[in-house]
Amino acid sequence: MKAYQIVYTGNLYPHKNIGVLISAVERLQIKLKVICARSVFEKRLPKSEYVEFLGRLSDEEMVKVYKNSQAFVFPSLIEGFGLPGLEAMAVGLPVIAARASCLPEIYGNAVLYFDPYDVDDLVSKINSVLTDEKLKKELIKNGLTQVKKYSWAKMAKQTWEIYQNALR
Repeated sequence: MKAYQIVYTGNLYPHKNIGVLISAVERLQIKLKVICARSVFEKRLPKSEYVEFLGRLSDEEMVKVYKNSQAFVFPSLIEGFGLPGLEAMAVGLPVIAARASCLPEIYGNAVLYFDPYDVDDLVSKINSVLTDEKLKKELIKNGLTQVKKYSWAKMAKQTWEIYQNALR
């Protein structure tokens, strides 16, 4: 198999479900780059020759890892918003995400979803993105469209309007 690499960005708390992702890369025998500033839970995860913990990276270093990866995988069971997946979409990386929490609402049809409790399903979805060029291009296109729905300026404006309405 070609030397594939996928990436995950975020912390390693148990609800992030990284064990499922490690099991999937073990089965596929592909590299997983983990970008994580807080690695307090790293010792609890299974050891794997396929996983490299990169720690905190600059924005430029992170984009370089993204550009050298074939997909971003977000296996989280619980999220408040899911910003890492949107960041991956913004640089043109196809996203595979758990069908859990708010992720389907935030990501819409821009990602390939998997059952977060089913390693086989995740393996299948990763394999699909790695081997189906048409699917990969569709996910990238949809991701670039989806990410345009969100901006800090828009969020600040909407928050300001909520405060103004509450004060009236």
